Amino acid sequence: MCSTNTYAVVDIETTGTSMDGSNRMLQFSCVFIKNKEIINTFNTMINPGMAIPIEVQKLTGISDKDVRKAPFFEDMAGTIYSLLQDTIFVAHNINFDYRFLNEEFLRCGYPELGIEGIDTVQLSQIILPTLPSYRLTYLGEYFDIKHEHPHHADSDAFVTAKLFLMLIKAINNLPVQVLKIINRFRESLLFQTGSCFANALKKKQQKTSQLASHLEAVGELVLRTEPVTIERMRDDKYPQTRVKKEELFGEFLEWRPTQSEMMDEVYHLLLQRKEKELMIEAPTGLGKTLAYLVPALYAALKGHQIVVSTATTTLQLQLVEQTIPLLRQIMPFDFTVATLKGSHNYIDLQKFVSSLGKPQSKPSRLLQLRMIVWLTMTKTGDLSELHLTKMQDPLFDEIRHNGPLSIDNGSLYYTHDFVLRQQLKQATADLVITNHAYLLNHAEVLGNFKKKSLIIDEAQHFGSIALKSNRAVIDFDLIKIISDTLLVKIGSRKSFSFRELEQQSFLTPAESKKIAAQIRVIDKRVPVLRELLRVRFLQKKAKEVNEVSFKEVVVKTSRFQGFVKENLADYQKISKAIEALQARLLQLKSRFIVFKNQERLDGKAQTFMLDFLDDGFELLKSLENWHRFELAELDQIAEEAVISLQIPMNQSNGHLRLNFGIFKTENYLSPFIYSQFEHTIFVGATLFLPGSAGYMKNQLDLSQTVPVLKLEGEFNYREQALGLLVADAPDIVTDTEEYIAYLSKSIENILNNNKKQTMILFNSLEMISRVYDYLRQSENIDKRLIIAQGITGSNEKIIKMFELGDNAVLLGSGTFWEGIDLPKDRLELLIITRLPFQSPDTVVNRAKYQLAQINGQDSFNTIALPEAMLRLKQGLGRLIRTKEDRGVVIVFDSRVVSRNYGAKLREVFPREMPVRIIESAEIQNYLFDFWEN
Repeated sequence: MCSTNTYAVVDIETTGTSMDGSNRMLQFSCVFIKNKEIINTFNTMINPGMAIPIEVQKLTGISDKDVRKAPFFEDMAGTIYSLLQDTIFVAHNINFDYRFLNEEFLRCGYPELGIEGIDTVQLSQIILPTLPSYRLTYLGEYFDIKHEHPHHADSDAFVTAKLFLMLIKAINNLPVQVLKIINRFRESLLFQTGSCFANALKKKQQKTSQLASHLEAVGELVLRTEPVTIERMRDDKYPQTRVKKEELFGEFLEWRPTQSEMMDEVYHLLLQRKEKELMIEAPTGLGKTLAYLVPALYAALKGHQIVVSTATTTLQLQLVEQTIPLLRQIMPFDFTVATLKGSHNYIDLQKFVSSLGKPQSKPSRLLQLRMIVWLTMTKTGDLSELHLTKMQDPLFDEIRHNGPLSIDNGSLYYTHDFVLRQQLKQATADLVITNHAYLLNHAEVLGNFKKKSLIIDEAQHFGSIALKSNRAVIDFDLIKIISDTLLVKIGSRKSFSFRELEQQSFLTPAESKKIAAQIRVIDKRVPVLRELLRVRFLQKKAKEVNEVSFKEVVVKTSRFQGFVKENLADYQKISKAIEALQARLLQLKSRFIVFKNQERLDGKAQTFMLDFLDDGFELLKSLENWHRFELAELDQIAEEAVISLQIPMNQSNGHLRLNFGIFKTENYLSPFIYSQFEHTIFVGATLFLPGSAGYMKNQLDLSQTVPVLKLEGEFNYREQALGLLVADAPDIVTDTEEYIAYLSKSIENILNNNKKQTMILFNSLEMISRVYDYLRQSENIDKRLIIAQGITGSNEKIIKMFELGDNAVLLGSGTFWEGIDLPKDRLELLIITRLPFQSPDTVVNRAKYQLAQINGQDSFNTIALPEAMLRLKQGLGRLIRTKEDRGVVIVFDSRVVSRNYGAKLREVFPREMPVRIIESAEIQNYLFDFWEN
């Protein structure tokens, strides 16, 4: 910030966001800053000369009455124009405020403003790269800035001004090396936002400054360092009694009897009991995460490393960002934590530096600048710390880590590589936090049995994730595309190629020919096998098409083995070429490091080789499952395997994929995963069906003798919740069209009469689309925010909109049945449109059902019904999340009442929850009684 400049921090309220001339201003506010202090303010309401839309009145709190006697913009334009002269315009989302104001000036006969501008959204994104939101309300809360009236221009302008001062202070504290890189690309930022970094750099360069002790300059980057050693109080004892636990928790947590019971069970199993396994069902609200982590850390003091696995990388991040910091405040000793994920979750520092030297779009460049600052903060290099709802920017393909094989050990960044760093930390960490997919692929490395125990959280998902992680894919068309790309690079006459590498003595002509020959074998023979497979297994099966427009055909293992035997020569030629190519690429990689370090290659050659090696290893990755053609391996998996061919319908360039998988976990999880650990504890909120743990034990490949602990919940469902089962809804199976019309109308009536935050769960995106279209056309509820999966944004965006929304309605399926925490008034009404039976037509389900029939079992009662019961139990778990919650669940699928199996499904409702079987006409009365009484 330049001390001689005056900054005008502006915020406006308008009748709408469109700049087509149809909207007008409602309020103009400005806060003036000079010498890092607020020196003056200006605020005026504006008469828009039109009715203010209802949604704008709700958002801003500004009514027609508030602006009736206010001046028109035409009357204030001269004053505002004069006030802004010789200032630097600052706004939160400058593209809107600056442009809208200029449109208004032009309308009133004034010239456009020609002053410089700064955007506090972009400043916040760069300086605070790990925040989940950059909305002004969120930033105000983050910095503890008092926000009197959000969405009022005067209050918003004041908060923006305070935010701007804090951001400038943070910019001035950035290291010189970081400022230099950001300043290099300042033109990529909006207006003159980059000048903030240029001014800070100029001041820093006028005086000597040293890096903070926790930072280290490495090449072009500044990275955070980590302390190597750790001191522990080794005499700490596990708190056995209630008094000791209350002392441990202090002011941070309250003592809960069921949580205490779970803590004791976990500790005793890890250190004192002979049993290898234990299953624990811990209901929502019990505090299960702390109930297993606290005893786990006490076990770590005794030399037992604990591996904790949870269902997704998102839940893994929650453990690291929310639970571990709380534990560091509670525990009387320090401890080390390693977080392990697939390599693609981490940034590759060498690739990132290379990307800085390449042309980028402005959004990609902004992302790079955020990462430059993030690298001074992160200890892990985990890209999910950036809290991006989707990683679709092309930059991520450039900078993602490709695993240990891709690491350049001659690079400046080798010793700071995040994947290597995490692997080194794993060996000595007290606590290793991973996810189910990673565990399933690395159990042997994570385990090794002695004094290592495993806690599987969200264990109800472990079996299904095991099935998914064992699915291997060979994409024949992707292999062809990559090998074509490599051959073009090798022999190009128009651009840099192997010919120039030979001229720089990096390759001999003979080596060039051998590499090209190996790739050419793959390029020619793989498409031949593709066509043979298509003709043999797909041509006569055109009717087997699923709902997502894919033709997928199950291939019997015996028939596939016959195909491999017939084409063994082609398979073996390709296998030999893959093996030879891998050796060549590793040789080239080592040679490249030497030549680069000795400066024997020019810049073009270096760039070419980096790209060629990336593509080469990408080709090997696309062929990593080629070993699945091995006859010996096919013999080994014959009983558990499901093999299928899949190709998109109605796409001339659709990729043919060969899929391998298993359809049961029996004789897999126990010998290959659990056996690697001394103890395994399974934890989840929905592990058991009423009266039985047998189904989940089968899914987890456990003996029926494994002990179980079912903990009681602490919610008062009798007072907090109500279940309504609608008995007179049309039958969803026999009268689908009638049911959809009935459902849409019923939901419309409910939403019209109940202003409650509502989630509606479906089983298909098609039904979501039809109900959404109906609700959007309804005049009665057009004022409510309606969010729909597959229509209004990504799942992450939808959840965030719903969490922040007021009186919002969310239509979702799939993942929305579980894993979403919406406490208190964030969810008050849950509507289940259809019982959550899985489609019997998927390849895996067909295989599972067929096996059940072969074994003389009823596939509906042994597979389909238990799966639906667990899914329904998970969906019901969305409603009550804390002791303060109140909510109603309505089930519109009449099968829960009319079919014989309905009684089984009704058993999964919490035992104390009042559940009423009603008719449609009674819904409103029950809702009114619940909310009003």
